[in-house]
Amino acid sequence: MRFEQFSDYAPLPPIAATVPAPINEYGFLLAVTVAAIGGIVYAWIYGRRVKSWLPLACMVGGGLTTLLEPLIDAHLQVWWSAHDQPTLFTSWGRDIPLFLLPAVVWYFGVGVLLRLHMLKKYREKAPLWWIYAIEVLMAYMVEPPAIALGLWHYYGEQGPRFFGYPIWWPFVGGACGCFAGTLLYKMEPYLPGWRQGFAVLLLPMAVAAIYWATGWPMFFALNLESPAWVVYCTAALSIALAFSVVWMCTIATGSYQRRNPN
Repeated sequence: MRFEQFSDYAPLPPIAATVPAPINEYGFLLAVTVAAIGGIVYAWIYGRRVKSWLPLACMVGGGLTTLLEPLIDAHLQVWWSAHDQPTLFTSWGRDIPLFLLPAVVWYFGVGVLLRLHMLKKYREKAPLWWIYAIEVLMAYMVEPPAIALGLWHYYGEQGPRFFGYPIWWPFVGGACGCFAGTLLYKMEPYLPGWRQGFAVLLLPMAVAAIYWATGWPMFFALNLESPAWVVYCTAALSIALAFSVVWMCTIATGSYQRRNPN
């Protein structure tokens, strides 16, 4: 069954998909859990060194982005296969699997902390564009195998794909992390002591803002059942909007001005 065929839904896509084998989902769960634990340990060590709770707040905030997933999936046309492992919660018709929680702790928690660390260390010299490029490439390496394992599916007309993975989507996801990391970096001087706990909410706020700020052209085209040529154009527009977010982050951190002096 070719899952990308399906696009008609009212209100749910007609996808009766099941993870082919429990080892697929439990192997993925183990991998992302190890990565998430590694990130939490690093956040704890780094936080103690700089005497800040902000690194651990990034991990918790990254975990909270799980709550955004069903709404994003409905706009993005993602379907989770029926799974053997426990369901975290069900919302917008989606049964969110357990492995998503450590996955977003790793992707957003560690990703945002990496940007915060690099910005604190290098300030206007921080290589935001390089970090963004690496994160986009990592998404291309992680998601196609998961799609091949039958863990989730992108349905509908998504434009160009890389082994089932819409080419445009990681550009949007990477921009979310770039903006969230930049926001925490700029806000850190105003978050002393217990106020650092506010970062737990700032991170999912920033991620939600950029998901829809850059993804709205494609969200709209996908859910209008648009023809392929419209989807290709809107995919390019969403990528361009994602680039504009990274560009604005370089301006906010002084990197752009350093590279382009008057």
